[in-house]
Amino acid sequence: MLFKASGLDEALSSQFYDAARHRFLVGTSGWAELLGHQTGKSVILGCWLLLIAASIAALVLPALARYRTLLWTLALAMALGPIVVSVLKSINSHACPSSLKSFGGAAEYSAAWFVPSVEAGRCFPGGHAAGGFSIVAVAFAGAVLRRPGLCRAGLSVGLAVGTAFSILQVAKGAHFMSHNLWAAAIDLWMAGLVFGPMMAPVRASRRTTKPLKAEVRQ
Repeated sequence: MLFKASGLDEALSSQFYDAARHRFLVGTSGWAELLGHQTGKSVILGCWLLLIAASIAALVLPALARYRTLLWTLALAMALGPIVVSVLKSINSHACPSSLKSFGGAAEYSAAWFVPSVEAGRCFPGGHAAGGFSIVAVAFAGAVLRRPGLCRAGLSVGLAVGTAFSILQVAKGAHFMSHNLWAAAIDLWMAGLVFGPMMAPVRASRRTTKPLKAEVRQ
């Protein structure tokens, strides 16, 4: 909200915009398209499909059976955020920077919601960023397993990949930064919602464990 209201969105995007050529410095073809749009998106999808495969394998493999519920929960948590983002993109008129007149496009700025499909801007929130930030769901899985290393790794990798996707999309004029920050927030909310029932026993255990440790020290 701060990025949008303060003008930081436009200020950041303008750093990547060549006003003389009426184009963004990072085009929609070449290495940026290959690395950010195709390869990056394919890698995230591939990881999710491997997670689904592991979830299915847990039905028959004893070694994975104990993690079956966790695997399906993680798969849902990673998918739900991008799905919500995709739905939201189809019902609002927020246009991408490259489509706006101020950045060489033809569209006027609009922020209407629940518009007909033909009027949808399909740019808010950021879809690619949502794919990258969806990895933060691994941090919730690490918390459930009580593995701080996995929790930190999931959070670090998710934030790093999502941020890299975000910067690349801003440089291409495909999104304002606020679009990507909202995608990150939605991914975190959805992961927290899905993992909430599994996190409750962990929190309860921590509350009962601390007094016991104190008694042992005494």
